[in-house]
Amino acid sequence: MRLPVSLSLLAITACCLSPSAARADDKLTVSAEALRNTVANSLPYLETAGLAWIEEKDCVSCHRISFQSWSYNAAAGRGFSETEAKARTWLDWSVAKSLEPNLETEKISGETNIDGLSQLLLGHRAGTAVPMKKIEQQQFVKLILKTQLEDGSWVAAGQLPMQKRPKRETAEVSTMWNLLALHTAGDSTEVDAAIERAKAWLAEAKPAVSSEWHAVRLLLADMENNESVRETELEQLRSLQREDGGWGWLIDAESDALATGQALYALAAVGVDPQDPAIVRAQQYLISTQTEDGSWPVHGTKEKKKDQIEETATYWGTAWAVIALLETME
Repeated sequence: MRLPVSLSLLAITACCLSPSAARADDKLTVSAEALRNTVANSLPYLETAGLAWIEEKDCVSCHRISFQSWSYNAAAGRGFSETEAKARTWLDWSVAKSLEPNLETEKISGETNIDGLSQLLLGHRAGTAVPMKKIEQQQFVKLILKTQLEDGSWVAAGQLPMQKRPKRETAEVSTMWNLLALHTAGDSTEVDAAIERAKAWLAEAKPAVSSEWHAVRLLLADMENNESVRETELEQLRSLQREDGGWGWLIDAESDALATGQALYALAAVGVDPQDPAIVRAQQYLISTQTEDGSWPVHGTKEKKKDQIEETATYWGTAWAVIALLETME
């Protein structure tokens, strides 16, 4: 039986303990070669499926093109030089689509896809290989501020409110991602006021049922230098890691690439040591579960599709897996 490429790489990594693969505290580490090969195996899938979406849907939303350009931009920052020009092309297309008038709603298109705007701001923040232009950042921030509700929250965009977790929790997650984007790209009295209103609304949050909630809360606490919440969420995220090294998008669900990518990205982004067992185990999980076409099958995040592998969730999960693996590279 032929092993998927990624399983073969894991087998090679596991058997080569010395000198190419080192041990830290007697635990196996994942080689840089295995990480790069896993990412390289996913990039063609992300490009092909992403371009098909552009051509067929002409749409930047649904966690598709924003994560397509984010993953390629992250790859460019880690030495995958062939991805930089494509990340720029897709970013330019996404910005143009987001800022064009919607004749049906009489709004700017991005007003109905605030989650997508924040994803583009975060994926193309200053200092990355393909940063968003300052004027574009300002236009996106203006739309994010415009759509904040009086209570300080944001309504989750598109089909997100139909997810298999409480609607309030989905709104909390969207609000936290939007706050991260504002912290990254916004700098004004108006932005500061919007952040404070959102934080007041989030203070009423109930215990979460999704790993993503804890991952983004950790990122936000780290961004805001809130050490107590950072440590609480760091410990919580560690405790939710399953025996196979992954996380379930719902806390009590089996591991998948979507939740594992989000959790791994959060751990790496807040400065957890790349050789930390939680990081290494998550890397191993992703390497060992990647399919031969470079993707990771993920069950739908919507209530009606929660029991089946769903194409959009698979794309979203694959992009998050790639972004997270790139974030862990030294």
